[in-house]
Amino acid sequence: MGSSRFFILLGLFIIGTVVGGQALFSRVPLDQALQQARSGMSTSGNVTLGSEDSIIPMEREGGVWIVQVEFNDLTEAKLIVDTGATFTTISEDLAFDANIQSDRKNPTVNLITAGGKVQAKMGIASRIRVGYAGRDDVRVVIHTIPNLPEGTHGLLGLSFFDKFMVRLDHSQRQLYLTPKNS
Repeated sequence: MGSSRFFILLGLFIIGTVVGGQALFSRVPLDQALQQARSGMSTSGNVTLGSEDSIIPMEREGGVWIVQVEFNDLTEAKLIVDTGATFTTISEDLAFDANIQSDRKNPTVNLITAGGKVQAKMGIASRIRVGYAGRDDVRVVIHTIPNLPEGTHGLLGLSFFDKFMVRLDHSQRQLYLTPKNS
């Protein structure tokens, strides 16, 4: 059971990297629907006032790194650190708890997942904070990803990370975030 869970998570990570990591793998084309969704949307909001360098402890679970994330100053959840995912993806339960609604301008996006193509809701988190680093008005995908480690509610992706210099220190189990100067 444990090894099959590992391979499912590994598959999800690889798919997230290929689909969402165009910046890292510019020769890998994104799904046309995802490209259309991205081109029709503005980028996520700016770094939150008062954001500063942060050192965030990470937990290792089933071959992935997990961090504690705060949404809309309302609720905290554990998300997988996925620097290859285009969007931060949160479960439907977390979206409900954090009062994150579907985006009226761009309500859905088509994604390629380990289980095939799915249509998911797009939303905007008013605020996402990881340690002392925060972003306002962050685009998120609202989709419950199956077979995540227990207690994990999604992926922390580039729609959050793209305004930060990101460094993972595997040996110290720490995520370093530094706001970019732009």
